Amino acid sequence: MNLAEFPLSAIADRLDPEQKTMVFEDRVWDRNRGEMVPRQLLITAADAYGLPTARDDEVILGLVQLSRLQGFSSRTVTFTRYQLIQLLGWRPEGKSYERIEKSLNRWMGVTLYYQNAWWDRKNECWVDEKFHLLDNVTLVDRERRAAQRAGQTELFQSTFSWNEVVFRSFSAGNLKSLDFDFYKRLDSPVAKRLYRFLDKRFFHRTLWEFHLQELCWAHVGLARSYDTANLKRKLRPAIAELESKGFLTPLTDEVRFRRVSCGEWRVAFERSRPHSADKRTTDVAANENLRQALVQRGVTPSTSSDLVREFPSEKIEQQLEVLDWLVARKDPRVERNPPGYLVSAIRGEYVAPREFKSRQQVADAAARAKAAEDRRQAQLEKERQREEGRLAARRDAASSFWASLSDEERSHLEHEALASAGLFEQRLLREGGSLAEATRQKILEDFALRSLEATAWD
Repeated sequence: MNLAEFPLSAIADRLDPEQKTMVFEDRVWDRNRGEMVPRQLLITAADAYGLPTARDDEVILGLVQLSRLQGFSSRTVTFTRYQLIQLLGWRPEGKSYERIEKSLNRWMGVTLYYQNAWWDRKNECWVDEKFHLLDNVTLVDRERRAAQRAGQTELFQSTFSWNEVVFRSFSAGNLKSLDFDFYKRLDSPVAKRLYRFLDKRFFHRTLWEFHLQELCWAHVGLARSYDTANLKRKLRPAIAELESKGFLTPLTDEVRFRRVSCGEWRVAFERSRPHSADKRTTDVAANENLRQALVQRGVTPSTSSDLVREFPSEKIEQQLEVLDWLVARKDPRVERNPPGYLVSAIRGEYVAPREFKSRQQVADAAARAKAAEDRRQAQLEKERQREEGRLAARRDAASSFWASLSDEERSHLEHEALASAGLFEQRLLREGGSLAEATRQKILEDFALRSLEATAWD
């Protein structure tokens, strides 16, 4: 929970390489002192690797999840980069491995200075602490692959060790479960940062109101150069994403943002709470459907019940889709034991093959294609209407021209217009019929417009 209070990184993925320090500050009520006290987190970086970015923040959160999977049993955690990449939902490709190593190098060079801002659960007070998040990291890659071929993977595992201060906070139970799958489904870095902070605060109550600037600057990590209008502009898409995914209760802009005085605004958040009875009924039905889907694919009933109870429905549904997709293609990964693959995929957080497209992704792609075609057709219709309007204007102008003439002038000019027609048009006129009449109308229309244009120039 200490790691969710202030940002540990910039909100962007790229930073000015010259910037080596970030500072986050706020004020909080200290019940032991009976007053508001200032808090500060200062982050400094090594020259070689720079300050952490939003992607590096995800890596640290992934390391916390690795520790959770091992029950926070030791400061030193064994892992593989492939396991961490799967946990983060990244593609298992070369640049992901490089990104993990670069991120771990960066965190080894980052120092955190908490001033009255690190919660000591044992003593129930805010304290000062200065430390690196990680004490050491050992990465094994080539040796690991060689060991895998030799069937000795347990001998070659990467490790990282938390700093004693961080692990002491873990061990003291200063923890709160995080819906990591929900976090990974968020697109906006601002939404991710806001989700982690609010999820911690909602642990105590479901309705909160914050000073807008303090929230954005100290807890989300937006630039202090942003004024109130820009802070709200940056927050709105993130809030809308959290509303659309069911984390926040939708509020009108007037309720969400409240002006307290000149230059001072507050922002309110309420956690979404579905009707419990309806939710229980829906959950029971959905879980039973998932259990049946697992059983139909060969998983034993008892294992199916355990999986439905232990893992989010979205993860199970995705792995069911992936299995069906692999089976349809007779993929060697599932030919021997499809149920076993399915169980391992759910428990091991397998990443879907790159070429796999879920039903939702296919539907989204179809919707995007339809929207693009609708836009194209709308543009064509707009152009058609514009052309029809232009032709109608030409016809009206020509009709007005001929109507303005006397019978004698009209007869004389019509004769002149037809006589000046080209050889091909003359031939069409001689052949007669509807084509000749259309040609005659076109010749007279063009003549009238040329005459009007000449008059305008005169």
